[in-house]
Amino acid sequence: MKNLFYLAAAIVLAACTGPEGPQGPPGAALFSQVIELEADFSASNGYEVYYEFPQSIEVFEADLIMVYLAYETVSSPQGTQDVWRALPLTLITDQGLLQYQFDHTFTDLRLFVEATYDLRLATSADLENQRFKIAVIPAEFAQGIQGLTELTDADFTAFSH
Repeated sequence: MKNLFYLAAAIVLAACTGPEGPQGPPGAALFSQVIELEADFSASNGYEVYYEFPQSIEVFEADLIMVYLAYETVSSPQGTQDVWRALPLTLITDQGLLQYQFDHTFTDLRLFVEATYDLRLATSADLENQRFKIAVIPAEFAQGIQGLTELTDADFTAFSH
């Protein structure tokens, strides 16, 4: 029996040898782009800041945009490090709730602040010198999923039990 196993293994391994095929085309090297910027929110700018993506960063309609706020710094054996929090970010302040938000197109991005109170009462620490990290993540719209239009309600109720 043991000899039969070794014979079968030798046949399978021998069948896997042969000339190497041609080199395929190189794959696309897609990397996300990251931008850091500092913003001040005030009554004079309507508590919003616009940022136009530079020509050096190509943003497509399908790309994903993520924005982070430098929330605090911490000490570590490697030195001082920034702690980043994703937007939208809601803070509980003495005055009420303060929220950092963003929206975007593929040409620009708007950072803005909203609150449950009059923003003129917000502290300068909450509005000035705010540092943001903007990540542009390459993406592609998915093609239609085959067979999706043929699904019926019965296909979905089978999973609910």
